[in-house]
Amino acid sequence: VMSCKNMLRAAFAAALAASRGAFAVVQDNARIAAGECSATIPAGSQTYFPAQKQVHADAMLAKLFTVTYAPTFKVLTDSLSKEQYVLTQCGQVQPSAAAVNAVEVLKTGFIRKYFGVPVQSSAAMSTVLLAFIDSLGVQDRVKFVDSYATAPCWQKALACDAEMEPSYGNVSLHAEQLAGVDVVFMGCGSGCANVNTQKNGVNVPVRQEAGPVESAEYIKYIAAFFNLEPKANELFAATQTSYAQASSGKSATPPLVAWITYNAKSAWSAESFVVSQASYKTTMVTDVGATSLNATTALAGIAGLKVTDAVTGKPASGKTYTIPTNEDKAAASAAFFKALEGVDVIVDEVYAPDPTTYNFESFLSTYGLTSSSDLKFVKNKMVLRIDRTMGEAMKSLDWYESRIAKPEWAIEGLARVVHEDTSKRAKYFRNVAKDETVDQVLKAAGCTKALPVCDALIDPVPIKTLGEIKVGGTEVAGAEALRVVPLVALAVAVLWAAVV
Repeated sequence: VMSCKNMLRAAFAAALAASRGAFAVVQDNARIAAGECSATIPAGSQTYFPAQKQVHADAMLAKLFTVTYAPTFKVLTDSLSKEQYVLTQCGQVQPSAAAVNAVEVLKTGFIRKYFGVPVQSSAAMSTVLLAFIDSLGVQDRVKFVDSYATAPCWQKALACDAEMEPSYGNVSLHAEQLAGVDVVFMGCGSGCANVNTQKNGVNVPVRQEAGPVESAEYIKYIAAFFNLEPKANELFAATQTSYAQASSGKSATPPLVAWITYNAKSAWSAESFVVSQASYKTTMVTDVGATSLNATTALAGIAGLKVTDAVTGKPASGKTYTIPTNEDKAAASAAFFKALEGVDVIVDEVYAPDPTTYNFESFLSTYGLTSSSDLKFVKNKMVLRIDRTMGEAMKSLDWYESRIAKPEWAIEGLARVVHEDTSKRAKYFRNVAKDETVDQVLKAAGCTKALPVCDALIDPVPIKTLGEIKVGGTEVAGAEALRVVPLVALAVAVLWAAVV
């Protein structure tokens, strides 16, 4: 037989659960009052997702996702992770499996996950995904941020202790953070098991699409979780237009471009020179009216040349050409640049802990060259870096954060320096041979958004429902819920006093 104290403890636990439920009802009613949620059941042809406010992947662009709509929910399918995400308008009842299947059948081997939208809290496992969220303006719905994030609001959040614990750090804390948000935007690891086993994990395969514009279309994908489809459509249309215009004014004779780096000897790599021909880089070069070095031909005669996929196991990602120095950097440098003697423009990707101190002399010294070299890119001073835009806090390059979400910025920045066209936007790229500096430093002070991670009394700015449903159904009585909370709280307090 249960003792009196145990009975009180059980009653306390039940009262606490009821209290939490009551508070949740109050919160839902507050969102209903703000126009973000609705308990009204659509009648007839009514829908929370009108056709003109929907998103769909362009048949000629992104190939890995689809979105299908029903009156109270939408179904987003990711073919890479084999997952299906059912996004239900908050305030509405989660649809049954049969109801979802009537809209979009769950394919064999696929996993189905459910979310309420718009999501109130999220986390992104890479800075690339944070850039899409930043573009949508919902920084106030992100709870944890990568420590290398560059955008102003992410730096502001980091200053408020919103740092995401790395997966290789405190495992328990990392898991707790992921479980503490509505959705975790992430990318597949090997076999996508990391996404499939994360109950609130959502795969966003931006890096697996064929080109820059295709990847940028994932603004639609992420927007669906925030009911911001109209904004996503506007942003993507602007990206397409700007990207198409960025290569105008190109040279009559296309310059030859090579992306290179130098790896110093370390515990994890041998000393080497590298030419990168990742597909997204060669695509960008072509799209600005330039030509990429044919590394296969140019480097063919160099001893020890190693050719690998730019992304391991993904041939479509392009190639990486590595030339070991074999402990003789001077000889390797001479052979390497002999092969590159026809190159007009170099994009130097060597890592610099502090980009602000890296200049033309740094480049020459790193690669074993001198300013008197006859190489075309030295004589004509065409040595580019991708570090013009960086975050102040960690000196992290914005190239690795916002470029995929905003490919038009990248192509315009590249066109500006390659064609020396100052009418183009200055972004990411700088010409160190012409003494251009890191003059775009992103700072936390640039964030004007009020962030809940910095002030617990702040709620995210409400996101209005996409469809206005005429009242014709049953709604939760908010006033009744508000009256219940104090009573439950009082019960909890009395029970706790008795237990202790």
